Amino acid sequence: MRKPDAEQIVLQASGSKKIWLVCASVLILVLGVLLTLANGIQSGAYCFFTLIFVIIGGLVDTSKGSNIVLTGKSICGGKIFRKSTDWDRLGKVWMAQYDLVWKGRNAKGGKPYTCKTAYGQFGRECRHNNRHVSIDLALEWIEALRDAGSEGERRELIRKFREATPRTVRSIASLAPDERAKAEKLLKELHGGSSQNWRERKMEIRQYFASKGWAIPQNEPSPAKRVFGCAILIGVLVFWFFFFALMCSRI
Repeated sequence: MRKPDAEQIVLQASGSKKIWLVCASVLILVLGVLLTLANGIQSGAYCFFTLIFVIIGGLVDTSKGSNIVLTGKSICGGKIFRKSTDWDRLGKVWMAQYDLVWKGRNAKGGKPYTCKTAYGQFGRECRHNNRHVSIDLALEWIEALRDAGSEGERRELIRKFREATPRTVRSIASLAPDERAKAEKLLKELHGGSSQNWRERKMEIRQYFASKGWAIPQNEPSPAKRVFGCAILIGVLVFWFFFFALMCSRI
């Protein structure tokens, strides 16, 4: 008989986020102390109030109550108020700026609701093996579980998703057609750089490729860029050659 924990996935706050929160708290505290010593408590008060909000927000985002739990029957998540949604009542799932959001309904034909769970640019990790899970991979898992035909199929998918990150790296050309199409779409987004939060999105896409075991192809420089680079290198070498020759002639 399988243990109940073996048939669920718990996505908790990543270790990177916890480290960032600790470092940010220490930095704000040190800054507040220094300002207080230099100019009095009024100067450091703002830092201390900011520290309180950072600590409270950090505790909320990294507590067990903020975990996303996937089982064969439902998905559970939320920021402050937790919400459990059966898979057959789950609707659209999408990513906001730093949140994972899904639509659900209380009963057949009932009023729909929206559940939002903080995800953050650092991603989350599986509690059972600390595997890093990017927001794109979490979205992929949730959609697969939602679209599964039965609870037994969902339990099988969960056991598959619980496996460790692939150790072998596959090229884009070796992927299945559906995987290749998704990889190419994400690569266009990766090299586009047009969105407002492009740096965070770039990190999320790289995390997704790493968790899937896909290799990000390296862009070869164009002939024009190579010629331009060689011209700059030759120009620098010529400059330093004449510079040293001039210095030697004056000795």
